Amino acid sequence: MAGGMEVDPAAIQAFATFMADAKQQFDKVTARFGESNATADSFGRTWKSDGAEYVKSWGMLGPDLANLSAVLDQVTAQLGSTAKLNVQGETTNVGQFTEIGADVDSGTPSGGA
Repeated sequence: MAGGMEVDPAAIQAFATFMADAKQQFDKVTARFGESNATADSFGRTWKSDGAEYVKSWGMLGPDLANLSAVLDQVTAQLGSTAKLNVQGETTNVGQFTEIGADVDSGTPSGGA
């Protein structure tokens, strides 16, 4: 239990897997994402300024998708590390309880002294 909340390493790992899958999907989208075929002139005289904004915005989406993919990769790595640390921590705690139990059974004070 950490801070009054139970931690389920399997749930954390499942979420990490979900995030890794999301990253793969973003990578696929990013790989197929290219520059817009439209230009400001494609929108006609009336909508030319809106067309220029569209082309500018479209061009910014590619780098944003790549940045989001990188963030998803970092989140996945952190979640994986968290799950491993929780499992290691629980294993260590169980080992300590086993030692305490052995000390009590042998009549030796905790800490072996």
